[in-house]
Amino acid sequence: MIKRLIIACGLAMSACATTPAVTPEQKFESYRGELDGRREKGEITAVEEQEKLRDRYWQLFGRDAESAGHFAFCTTLMQRAEIGDFPMKEAEALVSARESQLLAAKKMARERPWVWDGDVMKKFDDLDR
Repeated sequence: MIKRLIIACGLAMSACATTPAVTPEQKFESYRGELDGRREKGEITAVEEQEKLRDRYWQLFGRDAESAGHFAFCTTLMQRAEIGDFPMKEAEALVSARESQLLAAKKMARERPWVWDGDVMKKFDDLDR
């Protein structure tokens, strides 16, 4: 009985260890997909989508000047597209490309390589100081 319990606990722990953690980028992409569906159904506008994406981004990654500029640009672009001053398909393509760049930069900043410096592990960024 105890042997079976120990084996079951070991299997449960090994299953947890092999389950990859969901990254903030994956959470953001999932939310983006959800909002795309809602916009296609007419539940939200393109501007509302950008505002909700901005809020989720800031929730996941925090506020910074780069993301503030990105979402200000995207919201304004979608406003212009909604009133017909800019083609919606082109606006969507621009927003998507800029968003990909924003997420890639955030991911790279989080995954900076480590170097061995004597007996202390340091990030490359720490060497510049």
